[in-house]
Amino acid sequence: MRTDDDDLFDAQPQSLLLTIFGAFLEPRTAPVWSGGLVAILGYFGFSTAAARIALARLVQRELAERHRKGRHVYYTLTKRSVHLLEDGDERISSLGERPGEAVTWTLVWHQLPDSRKAERSNFVRQLRFHGFGHLQDGMWASPRDYVVEVTDLVHTLGIGDAVAIFRAAPSGDVAAGPLIGHLWQLDEVAERYRRFAAKYAPLTRPREMSPREAFVTCTEMLQSFRAFADIDPELPEEWATHAGARREAIAVYREALDRLREPAAAHFRELTRT
Repeated sequence: MRTDDDDLFDAQPQSLLLTIFGAFLEPRTAPVWSGGLVAILGYFGFSTAAARIALARLVQRELAERHRKGRHVYYTLTKRSVHLLEDGDERISSLGERPGEAVTWTLVWHQLPDSRKAERSNFVRQLRFHGFGHLQDGMWASPRDYVVEVTDLVHTLGIGDAVAIFRAAPSGDVAAGPLIGHLWQLDEVAERYRRFAAKYAPLTRPREMSPREAFVTCTEMLQSFRAFADIDPELPEEWATHAGARREAIAVYREALDRLREPAAAHFRELTRT
């Protein structure tokens, strides 16, 4: 039976692998044994076949490279993948810590047809991850100056022929409320933050856990928290009606992560070494 908390952790195997690499792979250029990765995905209900397909798709997307050494197969992250993880680190670590007014907005327009569906999907995924809201067909908006970051992404994906990026200044004479409500569902964001805090608050207190339980619990929490980057635009305080719920969730996240990260990372290293 599905519960209200099920959507806090709703991961596909490729996304889950990237979260795990970002959290536990040190250095990020290190090779990782495929057998360990298959076992790890098994913890979250994915079959061996599904795990191997996920790894193959990371290679197809140029996010990982496959290597063979004797009887064993290893994967390493590509430069593009490392760049995406570093960008994600910055986004997650700074969530809720960008004070100030929305002096400069970023508007992004794209025209990527179905023949370039993969590029469009990758581009839109990253726009959402940086808190962009969907304004209308092919047009996205952020209350932050993300021109440099989006420009880098456009160059990385090779889609400069189909994208335009603008800096915009809001007019103080026009109420922003209707636009904010169109771009982001802040009541839903606040409720999701509250459910996250309630679910993971018990992890801030001492508790005995096996290495596997620490790894699974930490990974689920990381994946759940990472999803806030897709829905939280980090608006200035006067518009951020969800700010209080966010502060509570961030406090729970950081304290729980301090308790769980090291045993989880140790279990990851044990599983992925041969």
